Amino acid sequence: MRWMRVRGINQGVADRYLGMVPLEVREAVSALSDDLRWAVYIALATEGEKYFTELKEEFGANPNTMTTALKALVGGGLVARQVRTGDVGDRRKIYYALTPAGSRLFAALYDVALPPRRPTRDPEPSRVDLAGTARGAVAEPAAGTRGRYDHYDSVPRPDMKRC
Repeated sequence: MRWMRVRGINQGVADRYLGMVPLEVREAVSALSDDLRWAVYIALATEGEKYFTELKEEFGANPNTMTTALKALVGGGLVARQVRTGDVGDRRKIYYALTPAGSRLFAALYDVALPPRRPTRDPEPSRVDLAGTARGAVAEPAAGTRGRYDHYDSVPRPDMKRC
């Protein structure tokens, strides 16, 4: 991925801060820079591997648009482009799946962006922060976030079985 320099800033300061985060992390995040890339990433995270043709047809995207989105996700290290042994040479049989890094990032985004769900009287395992429950912890809102996460119990969390 090519990074664009911004004019009119102290590039030395920018480089110092940029150097604190590995390039791979910055590339992974920038790979999710538009709605199609996010949607494809989510589709692969929640439904598992898909052939190029499946993705193209599901999203109603022209091949060039889908190719551009997938190249960005592959370049960011979130998605792998793969061919099964029996499909070698058949361009229609290229499929895409999350990489281990892509799976970890997907799971981590929920952990970072949404506070853990609080246990209820009859908790469902998928709706409880099991690690927090095991420690007896109850999540409290961070300072300055009052009301920000009031809706978090209504936010759907994807089926993480495929990650």
